[in-house]
Amino acid sequence: MINGFRKLKERYRFLSKAKRATFWITLSSFVQRGISFITVPIFTRMLSTADYGTVSVYSSWETVAVYLVTLGVTYGGFNNGMIKFKDDREGYTSSVMGLVTAMGTLWLAACLLLSGQVTQLTGLPLALIALLFVEVVSSCIYDVWVSRMKFDFEYRRMVVASLLLAVLCPALAILLISFAGDKVLARVASFVAVEAVFALVLGVVMMRRGGKVFSWEYWKFTLVFNIPLLPHYMSQVVLSSSDRILIGNMCSASDAGIYSIAYSVGMVMTLLTNSLNSTVVPWLYRKLDGKEYDRIRKMSVVLLGGIAAAILFVDALAPDIVAILAPPEYGEAMSLVPVISASVFFMFVYSYCSNIEFFYEKRGLATAASVLGAILNVILNVILIPVFGYQVAGFTTMACYIAMSVAHYVFAQRIARAEEGVVILDGRKIWGIGIAFCVVSVLFSGLYEFAFARYGLVVVLLAVVIWKRGAIVSKLKEGLS
Repeated sequence: MINGFRKLKERYRFLSKAKRATFWITLSSFVQRGISFITVPIFTRMLSTADYGTVSVYSSWETVAVYLVTLGVTYGGFNNGMIKFKDDREGYTSSVMGLVTAMGTLWLAACLLLSGQVTQLTGLPLALIALLFVEVVSSCIYDVWVSRMKFDFEYRRMVVASLLLAVLCPALAILLISFAGDKVLARVASFVAVEAVFALVLGVVMMRRGGKVFSWEYWKFTLVFNIPLLPHYMSQVVLSSSDRILIGNMCSASDAGIYSIAYSVGMVMTLLTNSLNSTVVPWLYRKLDGKEYDRIRKMSVVLLGGIAAAILFVDALAPDIVAILAPPEYGEAMSLVPVISASVFFMFVYSYCSNIEFFYEKRGLATAASVLGAILNVILNVILIPVFGYQVAGFTTMACYIAMSVAHYVFAQRIARAEEGVVILDGRKIWGIGIAFCVVSVLFSGLYEFAFARYGLVVVLLAVVIWKRGAIVSKLKEGLS
């Protein structure tokens, strides 16, 4: 064991700065998500289902506001600006911060002038709306600094700051909620306060280095680059957040809280799929460039089969996970977990296919599919939630991700056929796995009252994985080589 540790240490010493940065940034991201997940059972027990639902609705609106207010400047275009304005990177960085602050101030002023309409639209009190805009601007200033640290591979300071933020926000929230009468306001204000302090300190640092709050050249580049991407970003936000917003408005805050727990558990496997996607993309691009289409077809089946098995493992343990995360009042949530988790499978399908579209620079098709999926999600929820209740939102989410994955699959196949004259994906196997997975995943909810059967399936699944581990590893190595 000691020798193994020494070997790892030696390998780490010879890693490039870029690889070290990637390792620590990925690790800190997992730790942040882990801390966030661990604190869920604390907050569900400190807040009522209605209060937790209100916080969930607030978080959903904040996600929407991030893109509307800041245009997602740190998600697209910032690195392009670092390359384009390489002779004045400090000035570009501080000017982007200035642009974010200016847009946030204008949006806040507009919302205060139209406070009646805004509170009616969101269902949130004016105090929370004001805090929402402060949080959006603060988090974006922090993200500008993080983006700059990532670009320069300055991972040490970034990792320390991100972990401090991940710990201090919930710690202050737990303290304030314990003494506050308005627990929702205490929960939101505590997070905003910590983020605002970080933004102020880091903003001063960036300002001292760059010295520019306004530069028309830099502002124009940022706006021109990011505005066309807004439909794509907003469609993703609508798919991930609109259901909780609509449940809060059309049902109750309590229902939104219960649904939010189901969504959190159902989407837990996105930790795996997002990491897997970021790892697979470079491999996929190399294989596309080398015209190794047979390997792409085989690997897509292996990956999707593995993801389906991992999600079914979470489905089997859904009652136990929900019981850990929340008190008995949230018990209804566990029946929705298999339906929502099924969406994760199709999210990976459309991500895998859209990567093929991006390789051939067909971004318009990806945007069109995402926008149509988002519109379909809103329409289905508006029509069906009043009739069938908040639970139907889980099924509409799954249906929309299925529709998006089908659209991206068709586009990817069509592009590959037009560009290379090949069938790049094995449709029969992919959709065979998808159909079988959906059926089994939905049927899992019928086993939740029978713990012995659930645990038996988990044991069988693990036994098969252990038994076939050599073949599984061999296939992955063969495919990814």
